[in-house]
Amino acid sequence: MLLPLKVLLIGLDFMIMLVTFGWIGALKKLFTKEPTRSVPVNEDKPWHRVHAQFKDQLIDSPYDGVNTLYDLSKRSFEMHPTVKCMGSRKYLGQLNSKVKEFDREIVWRTFADVKKASIKFGAALKGCGCVSAPKTASLDQLTTPCSLAIFENTCPEWMMGALGAFSQGIIVTTIYATLGMDAVISAVNDGHISVILCNRRGVKALQARVAEMPTLKTIVYTNDLVAPDEKIDLGSGNATVISFEDFCASGDTSKYPTTPPTSETTAVIMYTSGSTGKPKGVVLTHRNALSMVGAAMKMLEVMPGEEVYLGYLPLAHILELTAELSMIATGSTICYADPKTLTTTGASPVGALEQYAPTVMAGVPKIWDVIAKGVKAKVAASSPVAQFLVNTAFEARAFAIEHGYDTPLFKALVFNKFSKVVGGRMTRALSGGGPLNKEVQVFCRTAFGFPLFQGYGLTETTAGLTIQDVHDLRAGIAGVPLPCCEVRLVSCPDVRDRAGLPYLMTDTKDVDGHAIFGRGEVQVKGYNVAKGYYMMPDKTKEEFGSDGWFATGDIGQFASDGSLQIVDRKKNLVKLKGGEYVAIEKMEGAYGNSQFCDAVSGGICCYGDGDMDRPVALMQLNKTVALQWAKHNGMADKNYEKEILPSRLLYDAVMADLHNEHKKGGLSHLEKLVAVSLLNDPWTPENGCLTAANKLDRRAVIKKFSKEFESVKEKGIF
Repeated sequence: MLLPLKVLLIGLDFMIMLVTFGWIGALKKLFTKEPTRSVPVNEDKPWHRVHAQFKDQLIDSPYDGVNTLYDLSKRSFEMHPTVKCMGSRKYLGQLNSKVKEFDREIVWRTFADVKKASIKFGAALKGCGCVSAPKTASLDQLTTPCSLAIFENTCPEWMMGALGAFSQGIIVTTIYATLGMDAVISAVNDGHISVILCNRRGVKALQARVAEMPTLKTIVYTNDLVAPDEKIDLGSGNATVISFEDFCASGDTSKYPTTPPTSETTAVIMYTSGSTGKPKGVVLTHRNALSMVGAAMKMLEVMPGEEVYLGYLPLAHILELTAELSMIATGSTICYADPKTLTTTGASPVGALEQYAPTVMAGVPKIWDVIAKGVKAKVAASSPVAQFLVNTAFEARAFAIEHGYDTPLFKALVFNKFSKVVGGRMTRALSGGGPLNKEVQVFCRTAFGFPLFQGYGLTETTAGLTIQDVHDLRAGIAGVPLPCCEVRLVSCPDVRDRAGLPYLMTDTKDVDGHAIFGRGEVQVKGYNVAKGYYMMPDKTKEEFGSDGWFATGDIGQFASDGSLQIVDRKKNLVKLKGGEYVAIEKMEGAYGNSQFCDAVSGGICCYGDGDMDRPVALMQLNKTVALQWAKHNGMADKNYEKEILPSRLLYDAVMADLHNEHKKGGLSHLEKLVAVSLLNDPWTPENGCLTAANKLDRRAVIKKFSKEFESVKEKGIF
């Protein structure tokens, strides 16, 4: 009955598009040939490629004469002294168990303010015994106090402290704020560290174990997310404890003028989040960081002085650090937030997205998944008429974007409301830190009306290796080789695709018959590739080749336009009892789209091994969706924990939905789940089930939920 109305709305929208000249974009797209985005280094080796515009000269810095991160910040300080550099919200206290309260006013720091604080912080580091690092990076253990440890959440003081360290040629050692004290002790002792920057809440724990860190002399604390009237016990110990503000004030810039590093000086020792054992310390030089900043500025089309960037991901993660350095390089504004306070679900009176209204942001796949499911949940809870309107609008706009135009009527009626979820001014967004699900990418792009594109890289490649072209609308594309590196594929004859064929760099067709330029393990060489792992010579030798090529462990292919696609994971393929391989991470990406899967609580953990015939999974059940299901199936009055959660009818509905996602995700028949255990106890970094970077730690999940795991595993053995 609603079909005529649907046709009328789409027709009316199309007419408005025509009279407002929206057809010009469609015409341009129709006659624009798909560009060649990367080219072979040598014509006889199409599997070894570089960015098409930078074949003859890779870039190692965003600006001539800028050789270090100190040079980079100095340039911006001098060019943009009165421009807003950093914004933050004054925390007033916890409104309730889930909501934090903030002042309505934003606290701004200009580039001149940041310069003063960072330079004085650097001088204060020298004043309390720190020394400049060696001019050339080394993987050997440091023997002098030439590194500052930062064990804090993302906040202005984190970045100002880092810039201060760089001004004195001092290394920044990053430690995820969610890692335990054992990780801190290990990093401090391994790095001969004498000064640590942390949150006021963490001082007592550090003091309690300071005797285990004989080199640690000074603890500098911030008051990030500490209420003005909050009393916090700082504990007692042998280390000097001082606030960030007082520490900066103590900096004598006359006695300790800036001592710039060199391009080959170690800038950062970045510890990974520890999903595969002891965290590895990746040694990154100033040149590594600058090359990535320069590449990011080119690829993301950053508008100097015009961007407002939302900083909320952990600065201990290379994606966030690189993004923020890129904003500083261009004289743009960084607005700081906590990941849980982006919207009004975790913040009062408004969320950070609404208050800051950023123009650009970065997010890990989980963030985008949570945002997408949040919008979908609101739509599902609306009236049938509203759902009809939204679904019609989505269908029309998805088609329109693919063909180069927009939907003015639906934008006014539907999508302007959605855009307010992310502040209303967003022009583009980047997803990194893991593969972004195709469905989520298309949904966010359609709902919010800005390009959401992927970046691909690792800490070892200073965050980047490829970035999807801003104008590339395809989903599932890892992107184009960055202008600072070259990428090649290396054959993996022992690893096979779902058709049973090996991944070879000489392949000209993929498993679906599409034309490609080779398949194999992705390897990278360039200015952005780290020196190696701190104090881990064997691990460095294993992953960093003697010829300069770093092996990622991911399996990719170059599409017909030269863009990289990640199709498998060499190290995370699991062999089942019959000798067949299944891709666990790929499965999690597909099944994570299920409406019953709660991404906020951790998502889904798939599992298989050599004793099993088929894979199974542990999954966080979305309570809201489960209750909606119960309402529509005559169980609205039932107890959730005792009756709904263990219901066989609910289990069957979940399995049916997962099997639907299996079909949509293009998974092989071997990757079809035969059983799932539904959980109601969230996975978090605090309980160890997620890493500090919010990635799944399967070992920890299996250990914590061993009873449920053993029960569901049996169903995968026939």
